[in-house]
Amino acid sequence: MLVYENILSDGSLELAYQKQSLDIFLGEDQLEKENKREEVNDLITQLVKKKDVEPGELYILARQLKNIDEFMLSRDLYKEIYNRFGNDLDGEVVAEYAQVLFMSAGRKFSDTVYILLEEALKKNPNNPSALTLKGLAELEKSNPQLTIQLWNQAIPLLNSEKEKDDLRSLIEAVKKRKNQ
Repeated sequence: MLVYENILSDGSLELAYQKQSLDIFLGEDQLEKENKREEVNDLITQLVKKKDVEPGELYILARQLKNIDEFMLSRDLYKEIYNRFGNDLDGEVVAEYAQVLFMSAGRKFSDTVYILLEEALKKNPNNPSALTLKGLAELEKSNPQLTIQLWNQAIPLLNSEKEKDDLRSLIEAVKKRKNQ
């Protein structure tokens, strides 16, 4: 440890510890993850406060956290990305932010989620994530026909056959419910 302290500048050693904590947090071990949650939260707070932070720095971490279902932590980073760089973001990032907001709110739609979905689709009308989530929002508003339309539009844009099959199954379920 003493060797590292002599070689690294003051801030670098702290960054090395934060990276190690983040790597542990992003791993599989749930107990270790919970032990590092506060340190990762501190890292996010520091990143958000940084005036010269690059959008990529925030985005990579936000996406990693989203991918391990850490929606509350991811939400703060996406919010910062959107607040700082909103006009320059593509539809994919805006759609991801909408997804994270939806998931972090216990799978509930808010006005902000609706606004973000509209913006994402305006920037990229063929965004499968935005189309799928917007379809779900329309289903919640009792608009099954629009839901089916949006989901049918999303199917050819999805990456895997499993995703396509899952969405087709949901469409069939909506059709059956609609016809009852």
